[in-house]
Amino acid sequence: MKKTNVIALALSLISICCSLFCLMSLRGMKSEPQENLTTQYVMYVGTNDKDTYKPEHSAEEAREIVDQVCLKYFEGYTLQDATGAWMDENKQITHEYTLVCYFDGADQDTVHKAADELIEKLNQNTILIERDDFSAEYYSGKK
Repeated sequence: MKKTNVIALALSLISICCSLFCLMSLRGMKSEPQENLTTQYVMYVGTNDKDTYKPEHSAEEAREIVDQVCLKYFEGYTLQDATGAWMDENKQITHEYTLVCYFDGADQDTVHKAADELIEKLNQNTILIERDDFSAEYYSGKK
């Protein structure tokens, strides 16, 4: 019995090692060249006031505020309209107009400075910030 248990344990350890080796090998495989790696930040900027839970700015005013802040901190950006929803501490569901801002090649400190200004100007509790490293190319056609 002891010999069988030892063999089973050894086979299990070998299987785990093989699985880890395969996973590490797959992580090392790249489907595209990595020389064009850049960082993209995405900010989700809600527009309902944190105190009233209601919009204090029209959609146009909120877009103008976000536009001014983004142009102050970034060379370029993409802005999309969205609708977000969340549940407050009283279990009340609130829907709000949300602006989604994309920044390629930005740095975290600059993104945080822009978010700080937007939090103040739009009276927000928080702004969701996502970060992703990916390969990007600005393609201008065949030459």
